[in-house]
Amino acid sequence: MSEYECDKCGACCRNLLLEVDDIDVLREPRLVAADANYANLPMATILQQLADECRALLLAAPGSPCPFLQENQCSIYPTRPNACVAMPAGDDQCQQARMVDGLPPLAPVVPETEVRP
Repeated sequence: MSEYECDKCGACCRNLLLEVDDIDVLREPRLVAADANYANLPMATILQQLADECRALLLAAPGSPCPFLQENQCSIYPTRPNACVAMPAGDDQCQQARMVDGLPPLAPVVPETEVRP
């Protein structure tokens, strides 16, 4: 299986649907401000609503990039949502997001043992 290294293009943060749940909000409370449906509710109410598996806070969607993307860098990287942590560079979603942005596919990393002069 090929391995990929993220080149920090930001395409995933601009072109994919990104929902977060209560665990993400507990780790990073600033996520609440990203969704107008939750922004003015008390935190206890938000957490109770998000604990329901049928609900999620919308962080990003195609045409509505993640508000925490700044100069192609995640401004909350250490506390980013689980959906972001779980998205591997080079997977189908990554490649699709790059295509939407007009970027070439992310190429696999070539192991040093395969590099030849």
